[in-house]
Amino acid sequence: MIATKSQTSVNPTQIKSVLESLGYKLLDFGNHWRTRAIFRGGVNNTSIQIYKNSGVWTDFSSGNKAAPFERLLQLTLATDKHKLQEILSSLKRSEEFTYVKKETIEMEEIYPDSILQKLFPNYTYYLKRGFSEETLKFYKTGLAGAGKMYRRMVFPIYNEHKQIIGFSGRKIDEDNEKIPKWKHLGKRRNWVYPALIPNEFSVDAIIKEKQEVVLVESIGDSMALYEQGIKNTLVTFGIGCSPALISYLISFPIKKIIIAGNNDFHSNNNHGYNGSIKILMALRKYFDFDTLEIRFPPDKFNDFSEAFQNEKNLQEWYSQDIDRKEYIEDLRKYVTKYMSSFKQEDVESLLKAIANAQGT
Repeated sequence: MIATKSQTSVNPTQIKSVLESLGYKLLDFGNHWRTRAIFRGGVNNTSIQIYKNSGVWTDFSSGNKAAPFERLLQLTLATDKHKLQEILSSLKRSEEFTYVKKETIEMEEIYPDSILQKLFPNYTYYLKRGFSEETLKFYKTGLAGAGKMYRRMVFPIYNEHKQIIGFSGRKIDEDNEKIPKWKHLGKRRNWVYPALIPNEFSVDAIIKEKQEVVLVESIGDSMALYEQGIKNTLVTFGIGCSPALISYLISFPIKKIIIAGNNDFHSNNNHGYNGSIKILMALRKYFDFDTLEIRFPPDKFNDFSEAFQNEKNLQEWYSQDIDRKEYIEDLRKYVTKYMSSFKQEDVESLLKAIANAQGT
């Protein structure tokens, strides 16, 4: 099957000029720029990738698919429609072109176990942050001294057959803002991590025994909870819930799913909370509303890694029961206030479930 699609492109000089006039600080990466998502109060200077030749962009932190340049302008100027129309009218576009996309079959790459021998057992980066060598060895991490993951702590990703199907790497050079914090190799939509890491005991077995799981955004969050005995975690690698994670969760009886994304409280529109709500909306299609629960990391910390490094008691956070009546009302107020951040049909469905839970 062959698909055709038409598209127009914007002059790269125009794109750069417009973005900088709106306050975007662009980092040059050759054929594209990287910048932070100022429209949602983002703080990561490399979370958005914008192609110079078309303005097509992707927000890696939110897990959004590629979108046209106009969509970025709409989000940035959501409260200034007049300026938005002014800029859109001024954009000069080149001739429309058509490209042909052929349907292909994608095979997942399998990496040999021997590739891990290239990683150095240098745990200094995490040891300085309070993580134990035992935990780092459980996650099978190591430092890359060359290649695509150069100067990153690399974590191998396994499938149910104990085969390596990808890697996630955390940069160790904090001062280099041009380098994204995390880099991933492989098809993240197929990852169920760290449940399938082959060890003497598996996270998979722990989750199925407890019939309870905590969903977190990053490997750092998972390791922080693991350090304090909370081992039934799954990583979303952003703020979405992949088909692989959903398939895994519905494959056995489960009593509680705690959705514990980051708390971006510094932003008016809490990006991390939005992501957690979107995950809740996705999981509601498969689980009862009472099974699902959104929780922030403790004490206004952005994430669990930060809380752990500040010596917070995460077991206390995990064991403490929330006031569900208050939680549901807070959720209702937030979704009602920021409903434009979500799909309308998902908002309507969630508000209906909340009304049922509140008996209204």
